[in-house]
Amino acid sequence: MTRTGTVRRVLRTLLPLVVLLALAGCGRGGALEEIRERGELRVATLNGPTTYYIGPEGPEGPEYALAERFAAELGVKLTLVVEADRQGLRNALKDTRADLAAAQLSSDPRWRQVALPSEPYSESPLFWIHAKGNTRPTTVEEIAKMRVVVMDESAELNWLEQQPSIGRKRILYTVVPRKVGRDTLELVASGRGDVTLMDGREFAAARPVHPALEIAFALPERRELRWMIRRDGRDLLQAVNAFLVRERPKIPPPTMEIGALSRPLVLPRANSEQLLIDIEARLPELREFFDEAAEISGLDWQLIAAVAYQESMWDADAVSPFGAQGLMMLMPRTARSLGVTNPFDERENILAGARYLAQLYATIPSRIRDPDRLWMAIASYNMGYGHLEDARVLTARQGGDPDAWIDVRERLTLLSEEFWYLQAKNGYARGFETKQMVDHIQQYLALMRKNFPDDAEPMTSVALERTR
Repeated sequence: MTRTGTVRRVLRTLLPLVVLLALAGCGRGGALEEIRERGELRVATLNGPTTYYIGPEGPEGPEYALAERFAAELGVKLTLVVEADRQGLRNALKDTRADLAAAQLSSDPRWRQVALPSEPYSESPLFWIHAKGNTRPTTVEEIAKMRVVVMDESAELNWLEQQPSIGRKRILYTVVPRKVGRDTLELVASGRGDVTLMDGREFAAARPVHPALEIAFALPERRELRWMIRRDGRDLLQAVNAFLVRERPKIPPPTMEIGALSRPLVLPRANSEQLLIDIEARLPELREFFDEAAEISGLDWQLIAAVAYQESMWDADAVSPFGAQGLMMLMPRTARSLGVTNPFDERENILAGARYLAQLYATIPSRIRDPDRLWMAIASYNMGYGHLEDARVLTARQGGDPDAWIDVRERLTLLSEEFWYLQAKNGYARGFETKQMVDHIQQYLALMRKNFPDDAEPMTSVALERTR
């Protein structure tokens, strides 16, 4: 048989197979088509301050906001698949329960086995963290002589696993499982470890809970943050990359300078001296609105004034980093639900904030007596009622009284610690901030009552009936 005849025979043999493969390809659309047909983008993520969490008005967090914008660009709704750890994220992609994973991730061999890494959309440093007062390490060689602890299933562990050992002693470390109830920062703070390696964004979020810790030094390279796309989604990867390239300049980088993060932590404090000045200079302009708010809500006008002072220092034009507005710092969705048309109008904002606080007070179980019930309502005003309930559940689990504010107050910070907030129904919350906020309002209220001893009208069930 001639060579030409052999080629023809081979072609005749392969032609049916080629046709079948082509037909199979034509019958199946890409990942983007699938997503648009179902009208839903499924994004796997983690619960936490740097990714996604439930705020007073609903979902928040950097990854959630970015994913929401991408879903809107595709014209579909966003559905979150919340996992407990990075292995859960990988499983979600492997099992096709998610189209992509978004959780401050970096590419490594484990991810490349199950996903297509996107272009980087931001970056984050890795810091060595140690306890203040101890000898501060300044080199990797010094770190290698210390007790190093690192969290399992983390970007930090990935760096240690791949650390170069040429020319220096290799770092030995202890891996802390996520289910033991202790994180690496707590181990270092308590002296059970000397140092830990931690992502800069996560340390910035955890600093208020661990003020005894500080940065020793940073690794020379920053890790790139990427989304991980399902392996059959090359068309989705192209769309993601185009989106992230456009979005990257819009994503504000967090403050990651070591000097700024190493300075003593200064949290907002109660400014009673300034309040005394503002009682004379600013309160007369607002008093009629506080009185009217007290009449329609059943709340003590001094309490409303104290809450407003904590929220904005009676600044009608105030806007928080999280988007809250006006004297009572109403979030936009809450303001709309209360019928607010201009959140910067003093009267409108005060009346709406008072009604909202009264609604929260009515939501707290009636068996809880004042002032505990009142302090819990104020805590809900800041963190949301769901997170307050989570704190009360944790209080009961630990043998405390869930109806006593003094016991619940001490558990609020647990909602900022991963081991505990992953067990909570509503996940992460800035409990340390809520705890401080209620403390400040108590101080302001005491000062207001001292200056207006004849005007205090504690909340009563009769007054509360006017809000219903």
